[in-house]
Amino acid sequence: MKNRTTQWFRIDNAGKLFPIITETRRSSYFRMSVMLKETVDPVVLQKATEKTLFRFPNFNTRLQRGLFWNYLENQSKAFKVLPDPNTFGSNSRPFDSSKHLIEVYYHRNRIAIEVFHAITDGRGGMEFLKTLTLAYLREKGYAVESEGIIFDANDQVTQAELEDSFATKVTKGKSIWMPSNKAYHLKGTYFEHNGHYLTHVHLNTENCIAIARQFQTTVTGLFATILILGLIKKQESENPKKRKPIILSIPVDMRKYLPSKTMKNFVMTINIGKIFSPQATFQDVLHEVNLQLKEGQKIEILAPQIRANMKAERMLLLRFVPLFIKRWIVKSVFNRVGEPALSLTMSNLGKIEMPLTTQQYIEHFEFMICSTPIVPINLGVASFKDQLVLSFSRIIDDRTFLNFFIQYLVNELKLEVFVSGNRWEEQD
Repeated sequence: MKNRTTQWFRIDNAGKLFPIITETRRSSYFRMSVMLKETVDPVVLQKATEKTLFRFPNFNTRLQRGLFWNYLENQSKAFKVLPDPNTFGSNSRPFDSSKHLIEVYYHRNRIAIEVFHAITDGRGGMEFLKTLTLAYLREKGYAVESEGIIFDANDQVTQAELEDSFATKVTKGKSIWMPSNKAYHLKGTYFEHNGHYLTHVHLNTENCIAIARQFQTTVTGLFATILILGLIKKQESENPKKRKPIILSIPVDMRKYLPSKTMKNFVMTINIGKIFSPQATFQDVLHEVNLQLKEGQKIEILAPQIRANMKAERMLLLRFVPLFIKRWIVKSVFNRVGEPALSLTMSNLGKIEMPLTTQQYIEHFEFMICSTPIVPINLGVASFKDQLVLSFSRIIDDRTFLNFFIQYLVNELKLEVFVSGNRWEEQD
């Protein structure tokens, strides 16, 4: 089956970074899963996946090295869904020409995808998973429709879905490079293998919204405040001679500000935080979080940062530098001012909408992002109907930070919490 569109694709401005920085313990993949109310049939899932991949041609690709930049090429090898290996974070070989840049897994009632970040962001990955879920339920014989809410595997791909919105939506204007300093980082002993220990904290969506409103913040602001409180306490417990800034990175979907249907990356990040006093209270941190979130999400703040990134990519001095030299330059800069400037990333996909005809077959969604040796714990958030799931991905053995977060939800906010995980850590 030949693809409906071009045989190769340019990688967007943000996506160009990931093939360069990927290494054994920094896989640059993210994971999403949907929990159904029945056991997944792998034969049916295979059919649904083939149809969905045909609908999203930039996912049906492999990574290739060009003279000046990496690019995507249609993958001619057949795709195969696999039993879930339960080793998220261990896939660090995106240049393997025999593999796709997306994997589809199944286990009991779970359908999971793991996606290389060069092809799309969290929003694009979730759109793929939603379409795959619809296609699977349809293949099972259920009367389900897209209802104009999500993409349908039977629809034609549009050029708008394949555009680099960084290049087309933000053009003239000033550009700004945001300053960065080395941030505080959690410490611990790395697991022997490269997989992540996943901890899912299940909450009631409406209860979380109600508490956030009580504190005059958003759900993102609420969780960000608790994360920073935990980092403050963790840093102080290490008796630092000099306190470092605690910086939380929060991705922002630019489609909310600039109309775009792209299925490529179109996300920027807000870095919030500072050097906090060890005596900082919940209200002290919340005040700072609210101020910085409000300011950081302004389009007049985000757009100049996009222009700065595009300006760097288009610099004649860098544009025609061979890839092997460019790789060394970009990686050196990233290792100096990229990850070292972050303490933790929290990515909130927000409310996940599914067609009404599909909802009776779905329990909840989960979203996980890879951690790295510098930032060894990260958090993904997804909510569907009354279930909000916080998914911590961790590559160190120290659980004190995670325990603080969960205990704060239970003891201070009086939330009912259910905790699940992949139990990977105990399998060694």
